[in-house]
Amino acid sequence: ALPIYEYQPAVTTMWIIATAMHLYFPEFRGFGQGYLDYEKGRLDPFMYGKGYDPLVLLEYARLIQIFILLVLFLFLYYLLQKLIPKWVAFFAIIFASFDPFFLGHNRMLDHESMVALFVIVSVLSLTVYLVQDKKIIFLVISGISAGLAQLTKSSAIAILAPIGILLLFQLIQEREKGWLKSFWNQTKVFLIWFAFLVFAYFIFWPGMWVAPGTMLYEVYGNAFSYAFQGARLKVTEELDVASFNLESNFYGVRNVFYILLYRITPLTWLGVIFGFFYRFIKSGELIRVFKLLTTLLLVTAAGFILLIGIAQGRNSPHYILTSYLALNLVAGFGWFHFLHWLIEKFNLTKFFWRVAPVALILTIQIWSALSYFPYYYTYRNPILYSMGWYNEYPQFPYCEGLEKAAAHLAQFPGAEEATAFVYYPRGCFSYFFPGETTAFRPYYIDGNHNEDLLNYLTSADYLVVYYANQIQLPKYHPYLDIISTQEPIYEVWMYGYKYVQVYAVDSFPPEIFEALADL
Repeated sequence: ALPIYEYQPAVTTMWIIATAMHLYFPEFRGFGQGYLDYEKGRLDPFMYGKGYDPLVLLEYARLIQIFILLVLFLFLYYLLQKLIPKWVAFFAIIFASFDPFFLGHNRMLDHESMVALFVIVSVLSLTVYLVQDKKIIFLVISGISAGLAQLTKSSAIAILAPIGILLLFQLIQEREKGWLKSFWNQTKVFLIWFAFLVFAYFIFWPGMWVAPGTMLYEVYGNAFSYAFQGARLKVTEELDVASFNLESNFYGVRNVFYILLYRITPLTWLGVIFGFFYRFIKSGELIRVFKLLTTLLLVTAAGFILLIGIAQGRNSPHYILTSYLALNLVAGFGWFHFLHWLIEKFNLTKFFWRVAPVALILTIQIWSALSYFPYYYTYRNPILYSMGWYNEYPQFPYCEGLEKAAAHLAQFPGAEEATAFVYYPRGCFSYFFPGETTAFRPYYIDGNHNEDLLNYLTSADYLVVYYANQIQLPKYHPYLDIISTQEPIYEVWMYGYKYVQVYAVDSFPPEIFEALADL
């Protein structure tokens, strides 16, 4: 239990991988290998050396995570149907689960999908406890779920925004009892909720049993250092909050929001608009619950967008996956209200006309995801794409396409003895290529590591360029300009984008190596 070198605990992921190891490779406990630092490339050679395939381990781990996510989705439906009609809850869950970006990340071994579901389950469990059913079990579940979200990734701290709004709402609802008494009641609820969060934090993280101070300092110190200064503590050496410029980081919020708009479907756009404005049209007990749920989900989405947008580190699109889930649930509610209005407006009494619009909306949403099989997260909003957004390069490639290049090279004679020099090598390429894979490090082209670059390049049979990513980073342009004078032996194109270029190193003339030496 040593996830202290990162800015998130990743404890839930640790348990998933540990369980997968016990199922697939139980003998690993007897070899005395110690801590296997994946980032240092120790896990894969260790497994290959013992006759085990890390790709199969990944498959085991992904299946375990998918099962966990399925259970969480079912429980999410259970919570929703306690607050709103069952068929509306079902519609919203199906609509949200087939958001292309969310579906794609659900299939990967990914922190964010678990964070999203743990956060929403926690918020809805507390909602059920406060407004529907005062059974203590829902308060306990909410606290533990919040703890598991924190154990998955430190950015789950954004859950405090919807939890605070919910407690404030309840304080106002109980004001007839007296403001002081109502405030004390909500304070007790929060303290119990927080106690179970801490309980889960200690119970499920073995590192907290032996070195709680070190664990908390490293994880949250790294998290805040990354947010305020753009790097971990081992780089910044100390946390200097004074260096944080809030004004300049609002550009990051706008950028994160634009990317979210690009990656969600037009149906989600419309559904969120319907869900937001319908709250101002009607009243009633059921509508009051919908208003509360919509508010909580919108606050949740906004909380993660602000947190990640303001942070100075990498702002990858999947860091706000919780916002995708929250907004798609709001969209599900919005479409329910809109379709219900249509049925009443045109007096549609026949069963077919009541069901057909619902089925049509779900079919379009599902097709939006399935049309981007097998990745799903490569979805691009057709309206924004037609307006010129990210026409030339994919918005944020996740190494998709590298496995196609690896599979192509694997068909060549002598592939087992060949060496490929690859940008983003581990897993995405190496698991599908039978030969040796060496890593193209970003610093090889900084002008101070030309010798390393040439040594690895001349030792390789193939150079694999992840064009979709590298072309978008100006620092690689001189390098790519040199390489592009040669013809690649293979290219991967998907969705109208060039993703991967493969070059045979022995076809490079001496001029290429001379130019690279002068980078």
